[in-house]
Amino acid sequence: MVFMLLAGRRAALRVQRWTLIVLLYSSQVMGSMLDDLIYKRSEYQENCTRFHSKATFPTGTGIFCNGTFDGFACWPHSSPGIVSVPCPPYLPWIKGATGNVYKECTVNGTWKIRNQSECENDNFFKSEEEEVFRHSVLRVLSIVGYSLSFSSLCLAVLIMGLLRKLHCTRNYIHMNLFVSFIFRATAVIIKEVILQVAYTNLPRDENGWNSYTKSTISFICKASKVSLEYFVGCNYFWLLVEAIFLHTLLFTAVLTRKRLLKKYMIIGWGTPLLFVIPWTVVKTLYENKSCWLNNISWIWWIIRGPISLSVIVSMIFISESL
Repeated sequence: MVFMLLAGRRAALRVQRWTLIVLLYSSQVMGSMLDDLIYKRSEYQENCTRFHSKATFPTGTGIFCNGTFDGFACWPHSSPGIVSVPCPPYLPWIKGATGNVYKECTVNGTWKIRNQSECENDNFFKSEEEEVFRHSVLRVLSIVGYSLSFSSLCLAVLIMGLLRKLHCTRNYIHMNLFVSFIFRATAVIIKEVILQVAYTNLPRDENGWNSYTKSTISFICKASKVSLEYFVGCNYFWLLVEAIFLHTLLFTAVLTRKRLLKKYMIIGWGTPLLFVIPWTVVKTLYENKSCWLNNISWIWWIIRGPISLSVIVSMIFISESL
C-alpha cells in the first residue's frame, strides 16, 4: 500500500497488486501485516529524517545530492555517482535477505534513476493471490445468496403487511425476524460494494494513502463489522422471541400475549445493544487494529456468550413446548 510512492509505472502496478492482496485477504496474519507495514515504514522514515539532521555533507567539489527519503528508501548526502543503500527493512520479504537499491547522483546535484530489482519479490504473495481469488468467488456467491434472501424476505414482509387477515402477534414476531435478516443482508451487500469501490480507487500519493488507510478503510471496515454483529444478534434474539412466544402460546392467556408484544420488541432489537456496544468499546481499546479481523478469545465471547445463551434458552423453551 505505502509502496505507491515507488518510481516507475511497472513498480506502481506491481505495488497496487500487492496492496489489493494485503487489503482483501481477510486473515488475521495479513491484517496484522498491513498494520506492521504502516508502522515500520513510518518508523523508517522518522529514522531517516533524524539521520539527515545529524549527517555531515560530502567534502570536495561542493556539488552533491541532498539526502532524502523518496517514499521508498533513505538516501544519504552523496557526491556525484552511483549510490547504493540496503533494501528498506519494512518490506515484509526482506527479513534475512540481502540486497541493495541503487540511485544516481548527477553532476548537477540531483537524484536520477533508481534500480530496485534486488528489493523485489514477485513470489512473496503468490499463495495469497490464490487465496484472494477463492475469497473473491465466495464473496460473489455470498452477495448473490444475500440478494436472493433480501428479495424473498422483502416480499414476505410486504405480503404480511398488506393482508390485514395476517395481522396478529405471531405474524408481527415473524415480520420482525424477517426484517432483522433483511437488515443483515443489506449490511453485507453494502459492505462488499463499498469495499470493492474503495479497493479499485487507490490513492496515488502518500497523503492519500495515509488518509485512506487510517480513516476511510478503517472506518468502513469497523462500521460494517459492528452493524453486522448487531444484526446477527438481532437474528438470534428474535429467534429467542419466537421460542418464548411458542411457550407463551401454550401456557398463557391470549390478552397477555398481545400485551407482551412491546416487550418482545425490546428483547429482539434492544438486547443485542447490551453486548454489541461493550464489544465495540473493548475492541477500540484493546484490539483496534486493521479491520478488526483479529479476535482475542475473551473479547469475542462478549458477543458469542449472550448469543450462545439465547440459543440454549430457545432450545429449552422449545423442548418444554413439545
